[in-house]
Amino acid sequence: MNVTSSDGATTFSSSSIGNILSPGLSCSVSRKGNEDGESCNTSKGKLFQTGQIWSFYSGNDDLPLYYGRIHKITVTQVFEEEAEIKMCVHLLKADSFPENVIQWEDKNMPVGCGTFSVTKCFRKFTTDNVSLQIVPQTSMNGNEYIILPKIGDVWAIYRSWTCHNEFKDIGSCTYDIVEVLDDTSDYKVLALEPALFSNEEEDKKTFFRAAESRHPDCDDEDGSEVIFTIPMSKMLRFSHQIPASRVTKKIDGELRELFEVDPRALPTNVRVSRPLSKGEVREG
Repeated sequence: MNVTSSDGATTFSSSSIGNILSPGLSCSVSRKGNEDGESCNTSKGKLFQTGQIWSFYSGNDDLPLYYGRIHKITVTQVFEEEAEIKMCVHLLKADSFPENVIQWEDKNMPVGCGTFSVTKCFRKFTTDNVSLQIVPQTSMNGNEYIILPKIGDVWAIYRSWTCHNEFKDIGSCTYDIVEVLDDTSDYKVLALEPALFSNEEEDKKTFFRAAESRHPDCDDEDGSEVIFTIPMSKMLRFSHQIPASRVTKKIDGELRELFEVDPRALPTNVRVSRPLSKGEVREG
């Protein structure tokens, strides 16, 4: 067991994680062959395990634009307080694209989909930096991962995409939210729009539904229909996947299929402005 303590805080390494039991957190160690696999299950329902691929928030853009593979998990427990999980994560880097894919001119622009390799560069993240677990296709050697939009996924896409976008301007980019309907050759997608409820309980959550019309500033090549096609050559138009679960809710007396989404992963221009409750004053 590898345990160190100071000032009332106890740090548990992978060899001792299996002995931790604290409010809101359960952790375990599993053994596969000759390797130790670490795992932690948080009170928010997320299970972290070494070898998993996740999207992460990093930088000033405040969006989950980066991928990493969990290398090591460390749990710090302060007496009678909720444990803090820290993960040592190897960052993924996009490999070169086929010639038919239009690539960013600015090589610092984040890449949301394609083939990725594990780098030697790693960072430490907490659970606050984590967005979505990614289940990619894996190469035979286990060091390359293919991450592509799949049917049923919800993604943020650049509204007026151009390969000339620069990383320094990423904070001013505008986006649309779409559901992927077909990924056979090109990507057929459905535009989504916020669904607002007068019900106070539902109003605390963020829902999106099939859009009734496109935004007037949408890309001319998309056409005006809510269902449109993004060619494979423009796959970099997909910015990042939005954590979303499909639900059914009643709107105007009719049952509608919606997506409940994680609002933190939404770009600023598509974040839902919640209607004010009676007597409430909007800040700012």
